[in-house]
Amino acid sequence: MNARLKKAGGLKDLKKIGFITPSSNTALEPLTQLMTHQISDRVSTHFSRVQVRTLTLDANDVNQFETSKMAEAASLLGDAAVDVILWNGTSGAWSGKGFEADKDICAAITGTVGVPASTSSLAQLEVLAQYGIQKFALATPYVQAPARQMARTYESAGFEVVKEARLDITKNQVIGGTSFDTIKQLLRDADSPDAECIVVGCTNLAAAAVLDDMEHELGKPIFDSIAVTLWQALQMAGISNPLHGWGQLLRDHEVLAELDTILAELLVATSASRTTIRLDIPELNIGVDDVYAEATAPGVASLRLDSSLNQRSLATVQWLDRHRDLLIQEDCINAQVPPPKALMGVYGVKAQVLGPLVWRNQLVGWISVHHLPDTRPWSDRDIEAMRAAMDKARSLLERSGWV
Repeated sequence: MNARLKKAGGLKDLKKIGFITPSSNTALEPLTQLMTHQISDRVSTHFSRVQVRTLTLDANDVNQFETSKMAEAASLLGDAAVDVILWNGTSGAWSGKGFEADKDICAAITGTVGVPASTSSLAQLEVLAQYGIQKFALATPYVQAPARQMARTYESAGFEVVKEARLDITKNQVIGGTSFDTIKQLLRDADSPDAECIVVGCTNLAAAAVLDDMEHELGKPIFDSIAVTLWQALQMAGISNPLHGWGQLLRDHEVLAELDTILAELLVATSASRTTIRLDIPELNIGVDDVYAEATAPGVASLRLDSSLNQRSLATVQWLDRHRDLLIQEDCINAQVPPPKALMGVYGVKAQVLGPLVWRNQLVGWISVHHLPDTRPWSDRDIEAMRAAMDKARSLLERSGWV
């Protein structure tokens, strides 16, 4: 049992999010539950279904999404006293009914159950607006007609779809079984230099599972319908925890953005290859084994995707915990306190400085400055820049209530 949930003592105080899902969907429920596992002591997810089997512009398929059917499914969620309800489907964008149909669904849900409502397509609009996106690439599993209609729907709202890629599948159950390799290739096929992001239009395609890898590979955000719908649900429920491992959208947070800025300034001030911060904030499910904020020089690999090391067991981290002072290493290979072999062998770090972040006599994290080209002496100016970054980070964490 989740330790934090057990400590909470019960489910009564959890925010309850209700989702209406297509009956043949098999991806969104397990992925949503995996994504919310990190905050399972704050939120629970509940599902109602409307019958959906095939996805074409045939009248019978389009009529699967009638507003009255959504209201009926919502009423069942109302019996569970959920706090918000979302239609976890993209039908408005591809069926030809448009975003107004989704607004009608929201009005019907709120009128029936009396709680705030939204949809995947309306959530996607909010995400695009938040990131200032005007041009994007579209990836769908659909056949040509609904895929093209989805592009036209977004274009009618003022966006430019610069490229499309699709899998030409009509049966929703088949979409749910699409392999991760196929999804990755779909995203590569959709990408374009002109696209500011990639939009994944479907809530039964398991793209959320590969977002971190593909955003890193393609160098741009990917806004997947399942992740976008959860993002909107959490916003509506008043939950702002950053979620690690599911792409930029769910990870982004104003505190992390400020930490990125602090690290970028430190990178420049020290002429280093990489700067990172690791934090232990159990209340937000943030642990030191993951890198949440980072700055890298051009061509330097990110550590955001590597959670392979038990950081607290490392000799360097144990030294920080004992001494609560800067660990300055001009030559990692010959350092008295050995850095992890993977840091040197896999990531090529030859010199580093580690700066502890201490709060109420607890080591709550540390900042790392890595240098890859060669061993190097760290100047007084470098050390001064590190201490300034540590002070800024501690102040930010305190001001934000994270420590």
